[in-house]
Parts: sequence; structure tokens; C-alpha cells
Amino acid sequence: MNTFTSHNIALGKERTISDTAILLKDSNLWKSVKNTVELFYPGPQKENAKYSVVDLGCLEGGYSLEFAKMGFNTLGIEVRQDNIDKCNYVKQQSGLSNLNFAKDDVRNLKNYGKFDITLCYGLLYHLDNPVAYLKTICENTNKALILHTHYANEFDFRYNLGALNNLYRPFEKRIKPLYTKRNFRLGRLTTHEGYRGRWYKEWNAGTADNKVNKMLWASHGNYQSFWLLKRDLIKALYAVGFDHVFEQTNFTGDDMAPDNYIDYNDRSMIVAFKK
Repeated sequence: MNTFTSHNIALGKERTISDTAILLKDSNLWKSVKNTVELFYPGPQKENAKYSVVDLGCLEGGYSLEFAKMGFNTLGIEVRQDNIDKCNYVKQQSGLSNLNFAKDDVRNLKNYGKFDITLCYGLLYHLDNPVAYLKTICENTNKALILHTHYANEFDFRYNLGALNNLYRPFEKRIKPLYTKRNFRLGRLTTHEGYRGRWYKEWNAGTADNKVNKMLWASHGNYQSFWLLKRDLIKALYAVGFDHVFEQTNFTGDDMAPDNYIDYNDRSMIVAFKK
């Protein structure tokens, strides 16, 4: 079994990463997701069996497992073989019949039918056409989308430096007052799909597929991705068909997401749902 890189999961007495690191199920990241889901589906576990969840780009299957433990019929979709092997190991060890995984590109979501809840955690900012994909999600979601994503900062002089940012980045990291926000080396502010944001280079164009497949936390099928501004992201969620959108910020405060997580990473949890 390949080494787990993100999800510390309790499988009996086994911990997939460490006995000392916080378990995903105990993290504020998961608790915030669970609390939100219970707003829409407050019933007991047996009632949740009527509903379905899809976990897009599920990585190592930790969130999928927790949804299945809540009683939901859960499908995790993951494109990389190394990751799907870990997911299948989680399924095997958990013994949950309502937990399943598919090795596939998440862009093929429509092939799996509609789901009551969609979890899009750490995925949207790896796509080159995020608004088009939000439309796909909306068309295949009955009730709620839980979206955990980076977004581009509108006013950040570093991204106007172009190639000079490569020189500025190591300099600012040595002077703590300068480094209050991560430097993702994004591109200049521009418009794509009718919305504002910045381009992010994931890997060099032309990189061999076997090398890309080993980049377990990178995009797949597109060498650059587009990060929407937060306000444009919210506008896009309404435009594709969601009726209500709000930001949930109670996922911080532990080792997985420290108190400064949102501002430092330009990343947050957005919940969009239908009436």
C-alpha cells in the first residue's frame, strides 16, 4: 500500500498516517462539513440511506468514508491510480457496503447520475474551466454543494511582477512581516469564462503522462488552472443555478487548519444549495 499523504484515517487500530497526528474525523474541517450536512439532512443514520453523496477528486477517501459512516450512499471519484488504491483499501478495511469509489476524471460526473450532496474539496482550483464545471455540478446536485477551494486575491502586487516574483518570493519568506499570505505565483488578473481570476501553472505543458500521474496533488488533463476571485466565484455559483450561497468559516482552529488559514491561504468553505 502506498503511503497516505493527507487523510489520517482510523481503520480499527490502524492510523493511515500517524498515531499522533489529528484524525480527519476529529478535525474541524470534517466537523464543519458534517454540521452543514445535518442542516439539510438532520435525520438518523437510517434516514440518510435514502440520500446520496459524491466526493469529487476524493484523494485518499477520508471524507467519503465519513459520509458513508453517516449512512449516506457515497461515491468517491478519483482519477489517479495511486490514490484510488488507497481509497479501495479504506473501503476494504471499513467493510461499508454504502461506500464505493470510481477511478475516473471528475469531468465525467454526469455519467454517474444525480446526487443529493456534492463535496468538491480541493478540486475546483485545479481546473482550467471552473465555471463550466460548476454548471456540471449544479446540474447533477439535488440539494447542496460543499465547496472547499482556493480563490485568487484581487489586490496582490506580487502577481503583477511576472517572472520577478520568482526572485521576490524567497526574499519575502525571510522577512516575516512581509509574508502574511502565501505566494502562489499566480498570473496577472484577467477574465476567463466571463469571470475574473488568475492563472496558475500546475506543471509544464508537454510533461509525460506517467510523470503527471505521479503528481498526486496536481491537476490532471490541464497544465494550468484558473483561480476565480471570491466575489466572481460567488456570482458564478448563482449564475449556474444555485439559489443560495454562503461562506462557512468554522473549520479553522486546529492543526489541520490554524486560525489564520483562510487569510493566509486565500481558501475557504463555500456552501451553495437549492430551495
